[in-house]
Amino acid sequence: MQTTHKISGDSAAGYAAYLASASDRGDYYTGGREDEPAGATALAPSRWHGSPALLAHLGLASEGPVKREDLADLMGGVSPADGHELRQAGGNGSRVAGIDMTFSAPKSVSALWAVSSPYERARIEAAHSRAVAGTIARVERDVELLRTRVDGELRWERANRLLAAEFVHTSSRLTRDQEQGGVPDPQLHSHVVVLGAERMNGRFAAVDSRELFRSARANGAWYRAELAHGLQQLGLEIRGRTGRDGRYFEVAGVPEALSERWSMRGAEIERAARAFRNRYGRDPRAGELGSITVGTRGTKSTATAVNVDGAWQAVGEEYGLTRDRAQSLYSPQRGASATLGRDLLRDLTRTHSTMSDRDLRARAYEFAAGYLHPGEADEVLAGLAREGELVALTNDHWTTRELREREQQTLELAKARMSERSAPVSEKSIRESRLEVQREIGAQLSTEQRAALSTITGEGGVTVLVGQAGTGKGVVIRAAAAAWQREGYRVIGTAIAGATAERLGADAKLERSVTTDALNARVESGAISLDAHTVVVMDEAGMADTHRLSTLMEISARQQSKLVLVGDQAQLPAIGAGGMFATLQEGVPTAEVTEIHRATHAWEREAWKRVRAGEADRALVSYRGHGRLHISDTREQTAERMVADWDHARKEHPGERTVMLSDASNVELDRINALAQERRAQAGELGAQSVELPDRNYGLSPGDEVIFTSAFHQPGQSRVENGTLGTVTEVAGESRLSIETKGSREREVQVDAKEFSELRLAYAQHVYKAQGRTVDRAFVLTGGWQTDRERAYVALSRAQERTDIYVSREDLGEKGMDAGAIERLGEAMAQSHAREPSIATEAVQERESEVDRLMRESQEHDRDIGRD
Repeated sequence: MQTTHKISGDSAAGYAAYLASASDRGDYYTGGREDEPAGATALAPSRWHGSPALLAHLGLASEGPVKREDLADLMGGVSPADGHELRQAGGNGSRVAGIDMTFSAPKSVSALWAVSSPYERARIEAAHSRAVAGTIARVERDVELLRTRVDGELRWERANRLLAAEFVHTSSRLTRDQEQGGVPDPQLHSHVVVLGAERMNGRFAAVDSRELFRSARANGAWYRAELAHGLQQLGLEIRGRTGRDGRYFEVAGVPEALSERWSMRGAEIERAARAFRNRYGRDPRAGELGSITVGTRGTKSTATAVNVDGAWQAVGEEYGLTRDRAQSLYSPQRGASATLGRDLLRDLTRTHSTMSDRDLRARAYEFAAGYLHPGEADEVLAGLAREGELVALTNDHWTTRELREREQQTLELAKARMSERSAPVSEKSIRESRLEVQREIGAQLSTEQRAALSTITGEGGVTVLVGQAGTGKGVVIRAAAAAWQREGYRVIGTAIAGATAERLGADAKLERSVTTDALNARVESGAISLDAHTVVVMDEAGMADTHRLSTLMEISARQQSKLVLVGDQAQLPAIGAGGMFATLQEGVPTAEVTEIHRATHAWEREAWKRVRAGEADRALVSYRGHGRLHISDTREQTAERMVADWDHARKEHPGERTVMLSDASNVELDRINALAQERRAQAGELGAQSVELPDRNYGLSPGDEVIFTSAFHQPGQSRVENGTLGTVTEVAGESRLSIETKGSREREVQVDAKEFSELRLAYAQHVYKAQGRTVDRAFVLTGGWQTDRERAYVALSRAQERTDIYVSREDLGEKGMDAGAIERLGEAMAQSHAREPSIATEAVQERESEVDRLMRESQEHDRDIGRD
């Protein structure tokens, strides 16, 4: 783990004492060695990082330990040698004292260190020390830490050497539960306080902290990979790609239960990080994680000294890791994996079509831990680029040859089918189908809807319908399907989400509508046959990732079936690598419907268009002017206000379809749903019996509105799709529920909550579950980290009669300033996170220069480490 946080100038003296005043075991509160008196304080092992010339100029010993007074001077911005100012204070008179980069070994490494002999401890510490030095060299080589002005233009450049002080600690801070006489957990880690940098011309300068924060993931990944490599050199077996998203490693043979036992401090930080995720819907960034780590620290002193080493040995024995057992974990060095390149290529485009150079390197180092030295991972990247498997793009991003070729082939295939007369229909069939739909809806199709109907049923083996929110694209699809069916064609519906496919089938009156995964698989297996008399309609195609969309494109072309893609690239994007829906519109017959029919009020229809166009600030002015924007101080108050308004509205208008929407975490949704459920229970609207659900802060009672969060299979019946809504009608025993589903396929299903617990209350839902839905009134909680243009557009465009927006000043960094809060919300809602395919960015033509750069930088690694 690697965290980064700033040390403020006013806390410099205290932080210097914190770093230096530890025993050589790093236990923070006992005496030093056993021959020292109890309560004595020894200095933590330390060293300077920097060029010999700079260290000598500052009066620092390159081989000696870091003196507290020297560190305090440098953190104060002056030279320890003569007191002259090294770094100017900011405009407000304050300065950043330093930036603490903390490198922590995985818990199994610290556990093994704690029970090992002094000899093995020293070897583990040496591997840790080399990994820290290697990471600092990597930062100097790869991260542009210094700002400079050239002809009035601000530029960034690499430093020659960092000036930093490293302190090695070998136990965690006491948790608050341990403060009263407890024993800290072993935790081998180094604090590296970056104090400045030496420019290539030898001058001293402050570093740009933002670049250290941005590179924190790559730095931590390099450290872990080099540490894993060093431990392998000692003969330890490493289990790589462990933990969240495969980012970490552990030492094989160290009991997992012991690692957990010695993770009290880590668990304390994780609880704080989890609270952050629950509130903001994302992981804390490097600087935020550093602040969380500092904010959860306990004290450094207790009343009595404790034999920490003896306590650690006893705990290790309790879990079966004795000193002898630890010694047996060392064996001859094992071979490395040769699959890093293949694994990286498969992972690189798992969620996005491209990856930044910084993130690509970080992922390579994460995957290398336990298999290769991180320098070798750089060589693997260089080899992949040289072989053409990695493609360099002009915006300092990368993609894979396989994905880029697939995108190009998909676009070329669609263009090649432009002139096909696929599934042609007569004007008579179109007219009769249009009249039929108009009778059903009691209104005329608009001019643009009629034009769209003509386009998608006309020429082209692939056609596209872009349907902006609330524009009635469903009636166009229904009329087109009826026209094809009149001519004897079979129309099959599909969508990424099962509930969306089901709704499409019902609304367009299709004989069959299934998920895209199911359709692709059944066609390949022969369970479903496509031919020239088949039309495939894909709804919400903007949410389709490249793999699924291209597979469907290839299948329909091979079977000579017409493919109609329906969606809106301005709404929610694909979960994986995507963006092809928007790109395909450039090469195939495309129609767009823009006239909004869903919203009752003209001002709100205009506001939706503004949000879609990235002009959220102007839309928010309208919402505020009509009393639809509600601002509270905290996120919790905002949620409570929304639930209260929802409760009042549903009682005042009991027939209305209402929904509360949020772009936050599932934990927050559960909290909001529990508040809504409590109001319904207080009103006597729910049954007395309840079935408890695991990992939920509520149970389910008769009358509760629920949503299935994964597909549910009941013997003898078609499955209930993920995203299906329902009402609990009966509770039997401790776990049996009867649920009446809603929507296109209403039926009653029996669910045993002990066997299937993927149910949630549905009074409040995530925006992703709401795309495609229409309600009478919506209540939207927004303003958190996940807020962006696509989520805002979907959330605000669900309701026909009224949408209310709820936001907190706390989320937007404003205190009592509504105008400022609205401005910040508008900025967040204007930011687009739409997916783009790699072919939207040009490839670097001089690919060999990119290869040469990667190779040169990887070859410099050993020389860079040698300077330390």
